[in-house]
Amino acid sequence: MANSDGSQRGYADASERDRAAGVPPAARRLVPPLLDLSHVGIEEFDPWIPETVERPRPPSVAAALWPWGLRGLADTLEVAALALLMFVLVRGVAQNFVVDGGSMEPTFSSGQMLIVNKLAYSEWDLGWVPAVGSDDWRPFGVLELGDVIVFEFPHGQDRDFVKRVIALPGQTVEVTNGQVLLDGVVLVEPYLSDLPRYSYGPQTVPPNHVFVLGDARNNSYDSHSWGMLDQRFIIGRVELRYWPVDRAGIVGREAPSMQ
Repeated sequence: MANSDGSQRGYADASERDRAAGVPPAARRLVPPLLDLSHVGIEEFDPWIPETVERPRPPSVAAALWPWGLRGLADTLEVAALALLMFVLVRGVAQNFVVDGGSMEPTFSSGQMLIVNKLAYSEWDLGWVPAVGSDDWRPFGVLELGDVIVFEFPHGQDRDFVKRVIALPGQTVEVTNGQVLLDGVVLVEPYLSDLPRYSYGPQTVPPNHVFVLGDARNNSYDSHSWGMLDQRFIIGRVELRYWPVDRAGIVGREAPSMQ
């Protein structure tokens, strides 16, 4: 409907428009109000039309337990598998060891933590490689005097010991007058703080065995008490001390010398 000035008049709703058009009240009750088609097609632009709010669906049990979805699950499994693989590889190469007791003082004290190289004395058969032609290749070296090793105690008790290699196969060792003699020559050991007060030998180290002693000579349960160590019980060579932090670093390189 036009106003007196010719402009179109607007209505608040369809009921007002019906009244303006002269529709009787009874008819308005029987006939549905005229549809207001003025907003059809422009709902998304008309600020006066209320937005329809969709009620959020409750999460499923699976989504509640794992909200990251399948992609997140795949990433998590990949990280877990990689961590497991690295753990297995590291455990195959190295092993941590906690010093228990004072048998290696002053070199190591009880409670210190060490890293043991489990491949230190490994043999690799490369005889099938033409350029090498060796069936006993040892990339990490061989047993040497002064090496600090960790080994399984050969007489049970389910324990690991840490000691120093004093004599190798074929060498004759003797402990007398506070000194260690190797093939009759005094062994100079700068890492000791106390000289041995016991006697041992002379004894020749048999093949595939070593003679080991603790650096605390009078407070160590070692070869002078239970005999030679079979090399098959050796776990590896001590390479690193990582605890305590103020004493962390490479260890076990203080080799004895012949006087």
